[in-house]
Amino acid sequence: MKYSNQIMKLFLNIIAFSFIAINSFAADNALTNGSPAAQKERLYQRFVKEMQQRMQEMQKLDPSNLDLSFTNVEAQSALRVVFESAIVDPSFGLEWDEVPAPTLVGSDAMSAVRSFVATNGWNMQTNDCIFDCISDDDHQPKSKPIRGLPWAVIHEQEFPAVTHDAILYVFFRGFHHDGHGVAYNPHTNHFAATIDSFKPIGQHWYAWAFDHEFPPSVPQPQIYEGAKPLKNATPASK
Repeated sequence: MKYSNQIMKLFLNIIAFSFIAINSFAADNALTNGSPAAQKERLYQRFVKEMQQRMQEMQKLDPSNLDLSFTNVEAQSALRVVFESAIVDPSFGLEWDEVPAPTLVGSDAMSAVRSFVATNGWNMQTNDCIFDCISDDDHQPKSKPIRGLPWAVIHEQEFPAVTHDAILYVFFRGFHHDGHGVAYNPHTNHFAATIDSFKPIGQHWYAWAFDHEFPPSVPQPQIYEGAKPLKNATPASK
């Protein structure tokens, strides 16, 4: 199917604003229990509602004739594609800080992490360039794939991963110079300066995000395990 120019513009705007929204803001909504299919559909309906609200705000700044109701077939199809590419799993929510605690425990739960570190060491990336570099080749990200993370729903999925200063960073999703994922920080080391937001989620794991292109307008959490949140935390405050 060939999309019209208007739909393609809408599609690109949806992509940009969906990933920006996911990376930049802490969540206000909690997911409820239910079947995976029902949970995914509820998450999609929430995604549509939030995109409508954000694109309406955008339209106030740049008026256009775009149909923001998402009721026509082409727009719904485009929105569904963006939604599918933006989520890791329905149980992980929409926003970067909705990632749940690891669900797998025991001696084998961390075998993939131990193997990855044994092979690659704890300092693959020697600078703060974590998954986002626009400099020369010597400073490009040095990530490698990892599979077997300690969450049952994504245990078989493969993600880019890199270590820096004894922290393992795993990249989930992103758009251009904004992204989010999880990190394993067993010694509570300081996060790389390029990681703008982070919070512990259990068993030395953290959810994190960086917002290099579209910084959030409000302070975002920078919380270490066992510590209280920083007051008025911003990327510059670290």
